[in-house]
Order: sequence, then structure tokens, then C-alpha cells
Amino acid sequence: MSFSSRVSVISLVLALGLSGCTASWAPQVNPMPYYTYYPASLAVVTAAAEKALPQAGMHFTGSKQVSPTTVEVHGYDAEGNAILINLTSKGAAVTKFSARIGLYGHLQEVQQIEHWMGRYVGKAISRH
Repeated sequence: MSFSSRVSVISLVLALGLSGCTASWAPQVNPMPYYTYYPASLAVVTAAAEKALPQAGMHFTGSKQVSPTTVEVHGYDAEGNAILINLTSKGAAVTKFSARIGLYGHLQEVQQIEHWMGRYVGKAISRH
């Protein structure tokens, strides 16, 4: 077997192996931060994020006002992965939510947080 044939066989084996690995974790991977918009003020969405983490089975460790229009909410999941939620005011009553958990994003967990945030933001909006 020539050198180029060996390289081809090794490349094929690696490609097949890697594609099998990717298929097992691909639904969970979120390489880009997940984001959505809420029709509420930054204060309302920040309060919702702080309540949503424990409801989603995660730990809230604090929030930080980064600028007048941006708040970061921090926590960690059950596996110890860091959670970073960025909340950015886009107007008096519109706030952008983006979140990331750990290195790969953990899409399902981020969607759990977003689910609970939607409930809390909805309750706050309905009171006014």
C-alpha cells in the first residue's frame, strides 16, 4: 500500500469517526449565541432572567450592569458550565436576550431559560 493510499484510508476513517461523533452531540451544540427579543424594558427582562435560571434547574450567581443599556446575568448549570446572558435595551420597551452556556452553547438548556423568561415577562406585561 503506497503512502498516498494510507493517507486516504486514514482520512476516510477519521472523517467517518468524526461524523459519528458530531451526530451524537450536534443537536445540543449552539455555536452562535441564541437570541430573541422581548417587548419589555431592560429592568423587567433582567428580573425575569434572574427568576428563570432556578426554574430551569440552573443556579443564578449574579447580574452586572455593564452599561446603561446592557446587563449581564451570570450562573451555572448542573454540570458546572458557565451561563452568560446578555440583555440589551433596544428602546424603552424592547430588550434583546442572548445567552450562551459553556463552550458549545447547550441549545436545549438555553431554550429552557428562554421558556421561563417568556412566562415571567408575560406576567409582568399583563399586570400593566
